[in-house]
Amino acid sequence: MKIKVVEKKTNVLLDRLEVSFIVESEKETPKRLEVRSKLAALINYDENLVIIKGIHQETGNRKSKGMAHAYKSVDNLKHVEPEYLIKRNTPKAPPKE
Repeated sequence: MKIKVVEKKTNVLLDRLEVSFIVESEKETPKRLEVRSKLAALINYDENLVIIKGIHQETGNRKSKGMAHAYKSVDNLKHVEPEYLIKRNTPKAPPKE
């Protein structure tokens, strides 16, 4: 999986970095958490402060386009982003036995 950052834009009002990217994958659309960890390393942000807004792949194409927001603090992230996006970008807890 290769990630290419297309555009970085600083949103001063919301105190975040808005990133547009393209992901090239060999098989299916890559998992949100995998993309989040690689993108965070690419833009030098903590993985827990990066939210993937969406990843969209056209039919028959191996390239996916995506949008992400990277915050400087957890407080800003929780204040701005909706709860459902925070849940989608959080790894699931292992099932209890």
